Amino acid sequence: MLLGGAFCSAYTVAQDTVGIVWKDYDYIKYSDARLTGYNAAGIRYLPVNKIASASIYVNERYGKFINYHQSDDSYDHGVQTESFYRLSPGIVFYGSVGYENFTGKNMGGSAFIDPYYNPFDIVEYSDTMRGTKNLESYRLTGAISADISKRLTFGGKVDYTAANYAKQKDLRHKNRLLDMFVTAGLNYRINKTVEIGANYYYRRSVEGVEFKVYGTTDKQYYSLISYGAFYGKTELFGETGYTSEDSPMYNSFNGGSLQLGIDIRPDIHVFNEFTYKSRAGEFGKRAPYKIVYSEHNYDIIEYRGSLSLKKGQNHHYINITFENERLKNFENVYKFESRPGGNNYIVYYDPLKVSDKEQFNVTAEYVANVEIRDFRPLWILKGTVDFHHRRQTLSFYPYHRKQTIRYTNYHIAALRHIISGKNIYRFSIDACYTSGGGIIKNDGEYTTPGENQTKPKYIDKNLLVEYEHLTTGQIKGDIGLKYSRIFDKNRLEGYAALNYGLTKAFDVVYAGGDTFNVATFTVGCTF
Repeated sequence: MLLGGAFCSAYTVAQDTVGIVWKDYDYIKYSDARLTGYNAAGIRYLPVNKIASASIYVNERYGKFINYHQSDDSYDHGVQTESFYRLSPGIVFYGSVGYENFTGKNMGGSAFIDPYYNPFDIVEYSDTMRGTKNLESYRLTGAISADISKRLTFGGKVDYTAANYAKQKDLRHKNRLLDMFVTAGLNYRINKTVEIGANYYYRRSVEGVEFKVYGTTDKQYYSLISYGAFYGKTELFGETGYTSEDSPMYNSFNGGSLQLGIDIRPDIHVFNEFTYKSRAGEFGKRAPYKIVYSEHNYDIIEYRGSLSLKKGQNHHYINITFENERLKNFENVYKFESRPGGNNYIVYYDPLKVSDKEQFNVTAEYVANVEIRDFRPLWILKGTVDFHHRRQTLSFYPYHRKQTIRYTNYHIAALRHIISGKNIYRFSIDACYTSGGGIIKNDGEYTTPGENQTKPKYIDKNLLVEYEHLTTGQIKGDIGLKYSRIFDKNRLEGYAALNYGLTKAFDVVYAGGDTFNVATFTVGCTF
C-alpha cells in the first residue's frame, strides 16, 4: 500500500502541476524537520499539495588522498526520483526510487560494502591484490501519513535497499546485500501549541560474502580478521574460517522514537526527536555443520532537534543532532565432535570478547534562507560544525590494542539563485576544513603471555593511512553551477548542473598523495 501510493503520487503530480512552477524541492523537503523524521506521521505538514523531482547523474572521482578501502579512480552513475503528494487534506504520500552503479579501480582493503557499518572487518593482508570493484544498488522507499481524527495521525514507512558488490581480482569476493527498515507511529496534537509523537523502528540487513579464486591456485591468499584498528588474526583462504565459505553478516535493529513539537509563536517552531535502538547480529550460518563465527550487540542513542524561525520572506533554522553508539563484539569458541555413527556436530563454548567500541557524533548547523519566493530562496547561507569521536579496545588475549580518534569538520556554504524570465541560474560555493588527532595505537598485555600463545597480527600501513585520512589537516572546496528553465507545455522545470570539488590535505606522509577530485554532472526536472 505504501509503495503503491508513492508511485501513484509521482504519476498524479506529473498530470497536474499548475501553481508549483518555481518551487524548490530541496528547500521544501528540509524546511520542516518533521518531514524527514523517523515518524512518517510528520509528512502531514507538507507545505504544498504536491511536488516531485527526477534526476540522472554521473560522478568522476580521482586522486591519491584516499582511505584504505577507497579507489583513486572511480566512476558512478545513477537515477533518482522522489515525490510528495497530498491525496486529501488528511492523507499524504511520499515515494522514492533510486539506482546507482559504481566502478572503482585499484581497490583493496575491506571485503564489505561499508567497512564502518559492521562490528569487524575482513581486510586483504597484502596490498598487491588491489583490483577493480563494482557495486550496483537499488533503493525503494514509500511512506504514508493519514489523519485518524482531528488530533491523531498515523504514519508508516518502508525503506528497502538491495545491492551486489564484487571484486574482479583474486582474492575475489562477491557480496549480496538486503537491507530494509520499517517504522510505524502516531502523532497526537494536545493543543494548538504542543504535539507529541511516538513510533516503532525495525530494521534487518543481511550481507552475504563469498570468496573465490579463479586464477593461479597455488598462490596463498591471506586475510586479516580485524577486530578494529587493523588488529586481530590472519586467515589463509581455503581453510575453515571467515573466508572459507559463503557467510552472511546478519543485523537486526529494534527501537523507537519519541517526538515533541512546540509552536512557541506562529513563526517559531521547536522540534525534538529522541531515539533508542538495540542492534544485534552475527556472522556465519546458524545451521547443522555450519559455523557462527562471531556475535555482536549495540546500544544506540540519538537526538535530533530543530529550531525554525520564519520572518517575512526569510526562514532561519538551527539543527542539532547527536548519536552515541556502543558496540561489544564476541568471537565464538567451538569445536567439532563426533556422534555415534560418525556424524559430526559443533559444540560452542563461552565466547571471547574481542572488541569494545564507542563512538559519538555531534552536528550543529545554521541555515538562512533569504528572500523566499514561491518556496525558492534567492540566497541560502549555511554554517556547520561536525565533531566525531571513536574509542575502541581490541583484545586478542592476552594482548590488546587501544585507539582513540577524533576530528572536527567546519563547513560554510553560500548559494544564490538568479531568476530571469523563464530561466534560473544557480551559483554555489562550499568550503570545509577538517582537523583532528588522538592515539593511533596503544598496545599492551593483560597478563604475561605464555610461551605457546600466538601474537596478534596487524596491518600498520592501513592503520596509518586511515588515521591520516581522518585526522590530518585538510581543506575541501566545491563550486557549482546549475541552469534551469521553465517549460510552458508541461509546466515543469528542467535543469542541468555541474559541480567540482577538490580536497587538499597538508603534511601527508602515508597516503599516496595529498589531493582528491570529484566532478558531478546532473540533469533532471522538478514538477
